[in-house]
Amino acid sequence: MPAESTADADSVARFAADLRKLRLEAGNPTLTHLQRETGISRSVLSDAFAGRRLPSARTVDGIVRICTGEPHVWIDRRDALAGMTAREAADPAVPTTVPDDEEPGDAAVTPPAARPMRRRTAILLAAATFVLGSATTGTAAALVTSHLHQEQIRALTPPTAPRIAVQTGQDPAHTECVDDASVATGDTRADNSLLEIVWSNKCYAGWGRITRYDGLYQGNTVTIAIYPQTAPNGPDRQEATEHDVQGAYTTLVVRPSPDTLLCAEGSFTVDGKRIDLGDPICI
Repeated sequence: MPAESTADADSVARFAADLRKLRLEAGNPTLTHLQRETGISRSVLSDAFAGRRLPSARTVDGIVRICTGEPHVWIDRRDALAGMTAREAADPAVPTTVPDDEEPGDAAVTPPAARPMRRRTAILLAAATFVLGSATTGTAAALVTSHLHQEQIRALTPPTAPRIAVQTGQDPAHTECVDDASVATGDTRADNSLLEIVWSNKCYAGWGRITRYDGLYQGNTVTIAIYPQTAPNGPDRQEATEHDVQGAYTTLVVRPSPDTLLCAEGSFTVDGKRIDLGDPICI
């Protein structure tokens, strides 16, 4: 997949989609393999493929070389996008904060559909239809935008009591958990799908989220589950299956203790055939 050379018609989302296609054409190497070969962290690689921010030239060069592309073409395209991003940063309505753990040079980019929202807006969107005809749960992709390293989540010390009292099984869109929610970890899986865990430290709770990018949502289902690692099929397991959607999210799981990992797994169907997304991700 050659890099798009027309900057005027380009976007970070399109750039990320083309990176995902390049990765698939190269045999879909895992993030672990890419990390080992490039020396770039999984979180930065995941952000690049998900389009959460414009990757640095170093990240683009590493990905494209491993995926047997032409680095100079992709880097030229990346630099053109960086110039567009810099101009957009002058607009105060566009968030420009870069997380402290970000690789130097990875410009923060928040697509219009993923800008932070007030809780009321999030709740309304959670009750509306998803873009391109999807249903309620697909809109959860707009609830959160920032990113935390897995190690940071594990190091969090729970407060004496969560600042926001919630219960396992509640819809996060109907709580104040969305106010400080962040993507704690995520991974690109089969057919360009994205598996994520979203975390609220104020609620000390998380929920799973899955997004498919194959465009084959009509007539098919998306399934996402989150659970304490100590009891994958226990009473706290939260699972959601949605029809005719591009994405879905689970209800909340309150973390029972600092030492208990929360894990998410997912799947979707294509013409009735189930596509399993592999090993769970955990925080």
